Amino acid sequence: MIRIFVEGRDSEFLDKYLLFLFGENKGMWEIIQAGGYSKLHLLDQQFKENTERGGVNLIIFDADSADNGGGYIVRKSYLQERLEELSISAELFLFPNDKEDGDFELLLEHIVNEEHTCLLKCFEGYEKCVAGHVDNEGNPQYITPNRKAKIYAYLESIKKSKKELERFKNKKEFFFDNPKYWNLEAEYLLPLKQFLLNVIQI
Repeated sequence: MIRIFVEGRDSEFLDKYLLFLFGENKGMWEIIQAGGYSKLHLLDQQFKENTERGGVNLIIFDADSADNGGGYIVRKSYLQERLEELSISAELFLFPNDKEDGDFELLLEHIVNEEHTCLLKCFEGYEKCVAGHVDNEGNPQYITPNRKAKIYAYLESIKKSKKELERFKNKKEFFFDNPKYWNLEAEYLLPLKQFLLNVIQI
């Protein structure tokens, strides 16, 4: 069994991406939400049980950036130290591409359907406008929206069928397997694809 530990929403994406790559699960992998990079110790037993049964553990987390106390090198070092402390065996991949600072949402920005990239540019204009409003002391008057808001706005702006609209509003579905929204063959996904192919053999 391949156990894939992720932080949150990326579980829906990974499930769809794995099905895109391999066709069907056949009980080969299981995706577990860790709830954040600092919570590995809470999943200690799930890692160890899987290793004892001959399984493989994968960790796919955000690299983050210096702004939130992370960054590729910082986050990778932290996680490797924690794995060693806890005597956990796992392969590690950090979003967006396992070499740069960033997160899951940054990866998503690179795999939007090319037909709709204008929506991201529109949002960037909005971000600049919001950031440009400062008070008398030069401090920002407003909070600039984060990348999560940008991805949500991208999805919300694309016309949907009645069923899609229901799924988006009620189930918060991001349609990761729908080429109308995402390009799962984008070159930007190659590092993640290679990482998964190295472990999952069908």
